[in-house]
Amino acid sequence: MSPFDGERDPARWRARLHVVAVALGLLAVVMLGGCAEPEVDPVMDRLRVISDPRGANAVAAMLEAYGGVPAWNRLHNVEYVYNLRIYGGSETPKFSTRQLHRIGLGNEVQVYVEDLESTPLQVVRCDAGEVAVTRDGQPVSDPESLEFSRAFSRIIRWSFRTPWMLLDRPAQLEGRAERTPNSSSPVPVGPCDVVRLRFTEPTAGGAIDDWHDFYISQRSHLIEQIHSYRAEDESYRLTIWSDHRTIDGVRVAARRETYASDLYGEIGGLEAVAEYGDVRFNVSFEADIFRGAVSVAAPGGGEAVEPLLPGER
Repeated sequence: MSPFDGERDPARWRARLHVVAVALGLLAVVMLGGCAEPEVDPVMDRLRVISDPRGANAVAAMLEAYGGVPAWNRLHNVEYVYNLRIYGGSETPKFSTRQLHRIGLGNEVQVYVEDLESTPLQVVRCDAGEVAVTRDGQPVSDPESLEFSRAFSRIIRWSFRTPWMLLDRPAQLEGRAERTPNSSSPVPVGPCDVVRLRFTEPTAGGAIDDWHDFYISQRSHLIEQIHSYRAEDESYRLTIWSDHRTIDGVRVAARRETYASDLYGEIGGLEAVAEYGDVRFNVSFEADIFRGAVSVAAPGGGEAVEPLLPGER
C-alpha cells in the first residue's frame, strides 16, 4: 500500500515526512549530546566534597578572581620582603620587623626567614617539620626559641598561601548568610558572601573549635576581610585585606591590617599591619635553602600536608 493511498494531495504527505525527518534529526543531536562525556572540573569536585553549594560557588568564584588554580599551581616557591608592625591597640607601633621570606609552595612546609635589620642576625629554616635557627651564624638550641620559630614559620606560610589553602585537606567549609561588613575606610565595602573555614581538634578537655569567616565581595569576588575566632583564649580578630596586586598571573593582597574584634565582627583597636613587598615567584634557590646544618625535628614527626589537588603539582 502506498503511503499516499487515501490522500488526494501527495505534496501534503511530503511536507509531513519532512517535518518528521527534521524532528528525528534534532532528537539524534540531543541524544548524542546526552551521551557526551561531561566536563571535569577538579576544583568544583573538591569544593563539593568539603562544602555546601553556597560555599562552594562563592569560593570557586573567589579563586578565579585570584587568578585560578592552574595559574597558582604553576608557582613552586615565593620570595618577598615582609614588613610587620605590632601595635597592640596603641596608636604607634610597639614593635616592628623587616624580614626576607622564602617559602616553598608545594606539599611540604618549607620556610626560610632572615631578619634584615635585627642584631644579632637571625635565620630560621624549616623543612618538613625540622627547624634550624642560627644567630650570627651560631646554632640556637633553646627549645622555646625553636618552637616559636617553628610556629611562626607555619603561620607565615599559611597566611601567604591564603586563599589557596582552602582546598587543602582536611579543610571543611560552610556557606553562611550574606553580610555587609563594616569598613575602616570611607569607601563602602558592599555585600559579601561569607564562607566559614572550621578547625576542630579533639583534646582531653573537649574539642577545640576555631574558625575563620571569609568575607568575599560579591562585586570583585576578592577577600575583603577575615573574621577569626581562637577557642584557646576565646579571642576574636578581624583582618582587612587591601592593595591587591597581580604578580605572575595571581593576585596578592599586599597589605593586611589586623584588629581586635568581637563575635559580631566589630572593628576594635589596631593589633598589627603586615605588608608584602618585592614579591617574586619561582625563584632559583640553593638546594639546601630550607635546611640548616643542625635541624631539630618537630614532636611527632614531620608536618607534610597534601597538595591542593591530586596530580596538580
